[in-house]
Amino acid sequence: MLDLAQIYNGYYLEKSLLSVMPEAVLIIFAFLILLAGLFSNFSKNSVNSYYLALIGITFSFLYLFMLSDHTIKGFYGSIVFDKFDVFLFTAILLSGFLTVLMSKNYFDTRNVLIPEYYSLILFSISAMMLLVSSINLIMIFLSIEFMSICAYILTGYLKGESRSTEAAMKYFVLGAFASAFLLFGSVLIYAATGHLGLYNIHNFMSQQNYKLLYHTYNVHTFLVIGLILLLVGLAFKMSLFPFHAWTPDSYDGAPTPVTNLMATGIKIAAFGVFIRVFTSIYNFNVFNFYNILWVLAILTMTFGNFAALLQTDLKRLIAYSSIAQAGYILLGVIAGGYYGISGTLFYLIAYVFMTAGAFAIVIMFENLNLTSVDIKSYSGLGYKYPLAGAAFSFFLLSLAGIPVTSGFMGKFFVFSAAIKSGYYWLVIIALLNSAVAAYYYIKIIVKMYMSDNNDNSEQIKLSNGSNNTIVNTVNANNMDLQTFAESGGGKTALTETVLLKSTTSALIIAVIICLIFTLILGIFPQPFISFASRSVTSLWNI
Repeated sequence: MLDLAQIYNGYYLEKSLLSVMPEAVLIIFAFLILLAGLFSNFSKNSVNSYYLALIGITFSFLYLFMLSDHTIKGFYGSIVFDKFDVFLFTAILLSGFLTVLMSKNYFDTRNVLIPEYYSLILFSISAMMLLVSSINLIMIFLSIEFMSICAYILTGYLKGESRSTEAAMKYFVLGAFASAFLLFGSVLIYAATGHLGLYNIHNFMSQQNYKLLYHTYNVHTFLVIGLILLLVGLAFKMSLFPFHAWTPDSYDGAPTPVTNLMATGIKIAAFGVFIRVFTSIYNFNVFNFYNILWVLAILTMTFGNFAALLQTDLKRLIAYSSIAQAGYILLGVIAGGYYGISGTLFYLIAYVFMTAGAFAIVIMFENLNLTSVDIKSYSGLGYKYPLAGAAFSFFLLSLAGIPVTSGFMGKFFVFSAAIKSGYYWLVIIALLNSAVAAYYYIKIIVKMYMSDNNDNSEQIKLSNGSNNTIVNTVNANNMDLQTFAESGGGKTALTETVLLKSTTSALIIAVIICLIFTLILGIFPQPFISFASRSVTSLWNI
């Protein structure tokens, strides 16, 4: 017969596995993609890997909602699955799902190893989810390293492009320094408290014996230095100023779908774990950490917006704007409480759709070979491709925070929470920064709807020997290139047909999903903010 210890160990293992089931599903499918790549030819690899990645994310969604009403701790208190995870897992999986949809169109014309790419995407998503559910400093460090290694490889995945390799190297070097800060910070916090678990550290700091040790030994010094180093390591992943240096180069050099995953998924995971650490430890406000975060938020949003004003490269502009967005999101964390944290969660999920939608349109134009990442090349595209131009404009307006969009509601909830907490000047500075951001977003829209003959002539030039979509479409319609150029581009339905024929159904589906949710979150935000509010309650169950 089994003794009680064996029964308990078996039950405990089962409970631990349940706590990481959504992540485990993704890891299993990542290995299946690699195995499938061994037994099929190159042409089938792309399709098989793509569908296996989508199926893996779908199954992870199913397990997530099957367990959504439960709170499960596993692996000796280093992992927790609760309602807070449910919300952030949903946002991360949506980011991954949209990234996979974009990837098929992007990599169809590129000679890269497809199975490895999709498996890395799934590994990266699982690492993000593990990071969000980590409640132990060592587990946080390991999850960040797992996520970072996947991100480094994906950033440099276009091996033939020096810009991609350079971006991956810069990201790796700076990431190594950030990891060292995080690890040293964790060591000093352990030295001060004797615990690695966030809940144990919280309870220790709440007890009377901590107050006695605070004055008797160097506990306070170790704890403050540890928290500062930990903040530096997490600020790197959140792209907070001045720890943002990796962001523009990595976003610019990485494949565009990977840029979307870094801008949305990694940001969500980083803010998710920071909220856990903030509510557990930083909330005690040793060494005036609220003031430090206050200054970081102002510097981040101001630097990001003014740096974006100077950019002529679209991906670098979005990179700097994402830095500014991190400053806005940090406002909700600083405000704290149910309103602040729930507003932050709402902003994060809204950011997924508007950012992914913008990148999906960029991929459409990239695949058409009519534009570069230079903003000037977008001149007149709103007339040539009215549907794509309108969708891109809507996503940019949402990023700018214009009413009737999810971006406006995200800023509204975060700014309202900051006002309720008494941070009036912080909100005023954020509003002024939002006005600056609106300028450079609207500048792109104005460029798209201002036709320039010189730019248009550049856009229809084709390199010798190219066999792109425009040539195929022109031939299919019995037109020569001169007739196509003289047709006025977007003045006829032909150019929109050219764009749609160069775009896979997956990318169109991604754009439609992003459009729908960007609009719904802007008009009917209540169900989503209620979902976020319910998720926040589990943070205080310490």
